[in-house]
Amino acid sequence: MVYTLVPLGNPGEKYVRTRHNAARIMMTLIESHVEKVETVEVFVPDTFMNESGRAVAEYLRYKEGRELIVMYDDKDLPLGKIRISHDRGDGGHNGVKSIIESLGTKEFIRIRIGVAPADVDGKEVKAPHGMEVQDFVMGKFREEEETVLREVAPQVVGALAAIVEVGYAKAMERYN
Repeated sequence: MVYTLVPLGNPGEKYVRTRHNAARIMMTLIESHVEKVETVEVFVPDTFMNESGRAVAEYLRYKEGRELIVMYDDKDLPLGKIRISHDRGDGGHNGVKSIIESLGTKEFIRIRIGVAPADVDGKEVKAPHGMEVQDFVMGKFREEEETVLREVAPQVVGALAAIVEVGYAKAMERYN
């Protein structure tokens, strides 16, 4: 089985350090590990997040039999946490929505990277909603948030390795 890993994000210097580009930031952190896994290829769409589906569908059209893994930011998951999922809705994420619409299926693996801040007590997640969402996800990571992303990179590497070695169901048991 060959897996296609798609780290979602927006192209261009303007978006490089934004929360919405958490997956692309993560990709730079784990790239050397991913390159060593023969059964994983990486496809980085050159489209904006909301149009990712078109690029992914076009890429996969010539790559029959690939298992898709989409890595993306999750505003409802605490910063420093990851979740593996499969066959779910878009959760309000426009990049994932675009992929579901373009492929005509939601049956693919996801690695969600938490970007939600903790409340002042450090315990409860304070996820943005409504009009706050766009400003939040398009906002740049603070230095201490980038440190947390670097700290979670080994978990993402482990999750990806588990997906490839034992399947997404067992990987979910280990990492969720």
